[in-house]
Amino acid sequence: MRSQKPGSTAKTLLASLSLVVAAGMLGACAAPSSSSAPVPSASAAGTAPATPSAALMAKLVPTDARTLTDPAKPKTTLVLFTDYQCPYCAKMDTLIERATKEYGSQVRIVVRNFPLPMHQNAPLAAKAVEAAAEQGALEKMGHLVFSKQADWAKSTSGQAETFTGYARKLGLNMDRFNKDFTSPAIANRVQRDLDDAKELGLRGTPSLVLEGQLLPVDSSDYNTLKAPLDEVLGK
Repeated sequence: MRSQKPGSTAKTLLASLSLVVAAGMLGACAAPSSSSAPVPSASAAGTAPATPSAALMAKLVPTDARTLTDPAKPKTTLVLFTDYQCPYCAKMDTLIERATKEYGSQVRIVVRNFPLPMHQNAPLAAKAVEAAAEQGALEKMGHLVFSKQADWAKSTSGQAETFTGYARKLGLNMDRFNKDFTSPAIANRVQRDLDDAKELGLRGTPSLVLEGQLLPVDSSDYNTLKAPLDEVLGK
């Protein structure tokens, strides 16, 4: 049996992502250049969605993935890789909120972390949202962190206290929140999301993947998210 070359698994997964890359085309925070194989580009026009491979879906959606909507029989899955310090992700949050209301009964919407290295407070923000998610407050904490982004994004001290204050404002159990906020389990979850994003060759945030295809969504235009969802759902 031939041994697999380092990085070949990632390249196989990357080959499954068959639409154009969002970062660099539409509003997005770009990640530094990666040594991974680039995502193959194809014209969206006239390209029929291919069924994503099991390997790709396992990488995109871990068994313990966080979900905003999780219908019993979803017709499709939308995966969002986000950075809580990215201004375009803050805009995208309003689009995702609208999508949860319009498509929540049909679409499973998964949220994963992709804190970019130029955003020094993004990893801590991700941990805060993940800690809140342990108490069922993923969406509420995410909205609050994004809505207050200008208050903490450029801070060089006191960030942990700021996020703890948000948890208190939401009425969370503070003993549990503080424990989870600083736990290795939460840190490992954020790191796993980041590692998966890199292995998938994602180049910026927000990155949205639908049916194994990377969507060129404009964070200021809901129709750029609605149109591909409607197409997949046959509307």
